[in-house]
Amino acid sequence: MIASGGTNMRAGRLLATSVALALAAAACGNSKSQSGSTTTQSQGGAPQTTASAANLTKFVPSNQAGVDDAKREIRVAVITSKTNPLGGKYVQYTDGVKAYFKLINDHGGIYGRKLVIAKERDDIIGTQNAQQVTASLSDDNAFATFVATLQFTGADALAKAGQPTFIWNINPEMASTPQVAHTNIFGSLGALCFNCGGHFLPWLVTKEHYTKVGILAYGVSASSKICAAGTKKGYQLFTPNVKVAFFDDTIPFSGDLAADVAKMKAAGVQFVTTCMDTNEVAKLAKEMKQQGLNATQNLPNAYDHDSLGDPTTAALFENDFVEPQNSAWEDTPQSPATQEYLTAVKAITTHPVELTESGWIMAKMFVDGLKGAGPEFTKQKVIAYLNSQTAYSADGLIVPIDWTKQHNDPQSNLAMRGKYECATVTQIKAGKFVPLFTEPGKPWICFDPSPKAPIPTEPQHMSFAPGGKG
Repeated sequence: MIASGGTNMRAGRLLATSVALALAAAACGNSKSQSGSTTTQSQGGAPQTTASAANLTKFVPSNQAGVDDAKREIRVAVITSKTNPLGGKYVQYTDGVKAYFKLINDHGGIYGRKLVIAKERDDIIGTQNAQQVTASLSDDNAFATFVATLQFTGADALAKAGQPTFIWNINPEMASTPQVAHTNIFGSLGALCFNCGGHFLPWLVTKEHYTKVGILAYGVSASSKICAAGTKKGYQLFTPNVKVAFFDDTIPFSGDLAADVAKMKAAGVQFVTTCMDTNEVAKLAKEMKQQGLNATQNLPNAYDHDSLGDPTTAALFENDFVEPQNSAWEDTPQSPATQEYLTAVKAITTHPVELTESGWIMAKMFVDGLKGAGPEFTKQKVIAYLNSQTAYSADGLIVPIDWTKQHNDPQSNLAMRGKYECATVTQIKAGKFVPLFTEPGKPWICFDPSPKAPIPTEPQHMSFAPGGKG
C-alpha cells in the first residue's frame, strides 16, 4: 500500500497515464457501531462489521438525503469515465457495485431498504469530473457517491458536502489537503505515495536476476515524470547492483518508440517499467519484438482476462508481470471472499475485469460502513465508522488500510504510510495469469516498509482473509 514499487506505484503509473491522456484529449478538443452491532477480528487485524441479524432488518425512519423511506431505498450515484481516450474499462466499475448491491438485496437488503444506483454519470475523457460531481450533488439525491475516473477534480466538493465517497484510487486528489480534509473519501488503496521509492520492483528484478532496467514515461505529464522518478529512486535505494541503463521521461503522447527501443537494446536492458497507457505499452512491446529486444515488461492495468483471449495480445505480453490491486483469482486456495465475488458477479456480467472487482470491494466497504453505523445510520456515522478501522481489507481482497491515517498524503509525512507494503504477482504464460512467489493460501508478498530496509530481503507471505487462508 505504501510502496512506490508495490501496489502504490502501480496505482501511480495508472495515474500518470490518466493525467497525460486527459491532458492530451483536452488539448485536442479544446462514532463506532451502534445499538447491538458487534465486530470480529480478521487475520489481517481488520475489525469487520457483523451487525446482528435483528439490527440489519430493523427499519428506523430517516431524513437523510438519498434515503427514500417511501420506496424503502438507499440511493447512490456512480461517476465513471465511460468515455475515455484509453479505451479503459472504467464503466465496468459500476458492474461490481451492482453485483454487490444485488447480493445484499437478494438477502433482504439492509435496515429494511434496498440499495439502488439512482444515477450513472459519464465523466467524459476524464476532464469533467468537477462538473459531474457538482451536478450529482445537486441533482441525484444520493446518500453516497462511487467514482472511477481518469481525474478526480471533484474531490474537494465531495469533501465539503460530507458525502460518503468510494473510489478506484489512482488519483492524488484522494488525499486530504491543508485546506480540505478528505476523510469522507475511501479507496481500494489509501492515499498514494508516488515518489516514496518502494521495495517491490527492486526485489522483483533481483529475484529474476535482472541487472539492467529501463524506465519510460511521458514528457507531457508531470505525474508521469514523478512516477518515473519514483521508480528510479526505488532501484537506487535498494538495488545498488542493478543499473538503470535507460531512462526517458520525455516521450510525447502516442510517440514513436523506435529510437528508445534501439537505445535500450544497445544498453542491454532486460526489464522495462513504464508510466504510460496500455496502447503505448502494447506499441512498445511490438517495437521490442521487431528490433529483437528480449526484455520483460511490468505492465500497469493489465489484469484483463478478456484481453488475453486474443492470441496476438497474449503472445505480445508473454512472460510479462502484472500485479492486480486485489488478490488474484488464480491464487489457490481461493479465499471465501474471492469465491463469493466470482460467483455473484455472474448475475451482472460474464466479463468482469479488475475495475469490476474494485467496484464490488468499494460497495462492500460502503455496506460495512452502514452496518457499523447501525439502524439509525447517517452519512456522518458511516464515515466515522469506517474511519475507526485500522486494517480494513474487505475480508482479504485488498491489502489492509488504516483509515485512521491513510487519508493523509504520505509523500509529505511518511508517518501516514500504512503498515504494509505488499503485492500479489502474476506472470502471463500461454494466455493465462500465473501466480508467482506465493505460498498456498497466502497470496500477498509483503515487505518491511521502512526506507532503510535492505534489498534483497525475502518478503513475508501473508493472507489478510478471516482465518488466514486465501
